[in-house]
Amino acid sequence: MTHYVNPLHPSVHAENTSNYSTLGSANPISSLSASAFMIPNRRRLPQTPYTPSGKWKSTSGRMQPLRNAVAFDLNGYEKQGFSMQELCVRGEYALEQMMQGATDRVLAHAPHLRKITVHIRWPGYEHTEWARPIEVVTSRGPISRAALAQAIAINFARFCEKAQMERPQSPHWRIGHGGITFEKLVLISLWNPFEDAWQADVAVDF
Repeated sequence: MTHYVNPLHPSVHAENTSNYSTLGSANPISSLSASAFMIPNRRRLPQTPYTPSGKWKSTSGRMQPLRNAVAFDLNGYEKQGFSMQELCVRGEYALEQMMQGATDRVLAHAPHLRKITVHIRWPGYEHTEWARPIEVVTSRGPISRAALAQAIAINFARFCEKAQMERPQSPHWRIGHGGITFEKLVLISLWNPFEDAWQADVAVDF
């Protein structure tokens, strides 16, 4: 039986008490194994880090993350992620009750940063290029953790709509009917592999 976590009223056990930090590790994809997930059928999506191609890549030499990762968690469940479907259907007030640090202005420490580009590098769909901007300074000030998570989830929803119409180069992480659907996606964090390029650390509930 699949372990279910109630997103609005999770039961917090002592061993799950969070030692939460606003910023996670720089590269969560390499720092957290699949065995760290409480839900046994949850698996991390293997993505290759974005690097610029051509002459710019060879001359710049800047391949390390410039900013720390931004984590997205249910209250009381550190490093377990947040359902992308919940992010798309819940309103602002509900997310503030559900998400750890939902109102934190997570990129406010970089005042010059006005926009980031989210890259999706889904295995088997590398030919389906996806790079979309997200405004991280709004009319209300720097974007909140919850609003950033929603923007990322919307990008993945649209990517899944596009990808399911295409033929993957590998069947293992196929998107669409009989494969992986958007409802199975869990947003773990957002990390910065290069300059203004950011990637979501994502898990799949099989």
